[in-house]
Amino acid sequence: MDDDRRALASANGSDPTAEMVDRAGRALGWLYRSGWQVARRLPGGEVAERQVQKVEEAIVAEVRKHLEPLPDPEPKLIEAARVREPMRLAMSELLERSVTDSKDAARDHYFEAVLRQLLPDEARIVSALSDGTVFPLMHLAARTARGGVPRFVLENASTVGRVAGVVQPGLVPLYVGRLLRFGLAEVGEEDPTLGVAYEMLLTDDRVRAAEDRAKAQSRFGAKAIRLTLRISELGAQFWAVCDPSARGLTLGERR
Repeated sequence: MDDDRRALASANGSDPTAEMVDRAGRALGWLYRSGWQVARRLPGGEVAERQVQKVEEAIVAEVRKHLEPLPDPEPKLIEAARVREPMRLAMSELLERSVTDSKDAARDHYFEAVLRQLLPDEARIVSALSDGTVFPLMHLAARTARGGVPRFVLENASTVGRVAGVVQPGLVPLYVGRLLRFGLAEVGEEDPTLGVAYEMLLTDDRVRAAEDRAKAQSRFGAKAIRLTLRISELGAQFWAVCDPSARGLTLGERR
């Protein structure tokens, strides 16, 4: 029997539970074989017997703990499938539409997605750009030693927010950055005819604050990079599709 236990422990590798059971089994077996009946008649023998029984019960409980089956993963798998199924259906629908949609339909889907993300102030800027007006755009960088990489302290400052009448002028650089990422606007080279507009932009509170930051960061001061902002070709198409002033015309055409 002892040989069988050792073989089992060897087959199980270095499982600490198996080793514990093997050692305890051999010890208790030896006690029972060599004189436990005598020992229990001695003073305190019954107490010792109860202690051994507790050890046995603890070993059995530990073995059962290791032998208990793992929690059934089925409910988790079912829940994961329930959560993922709508996403899979949505992806399936998108893939199907990518085959059946026309070029115009595919473009309009993008416009719908952009429109859902636009902020009210950004819509006002798109409206201001929609007639083709070109606005001054400026980046401010902390000057560095010759050959150094400039550190921008402000990007996409523009007078377009003031003309558009945005509610949050301080967020105009962020608004413009988002419109550029959406592809609705584009940046061009400096326009010399906008000299006065550039000078006005340099008096803007946000630009002046950025200049002060640049001077604090670099002994070389600040450098203004003059550019222009205009609506992009995609932005013009977007406005043609979403222009609210065309609502009556569209409804009339449908009639």
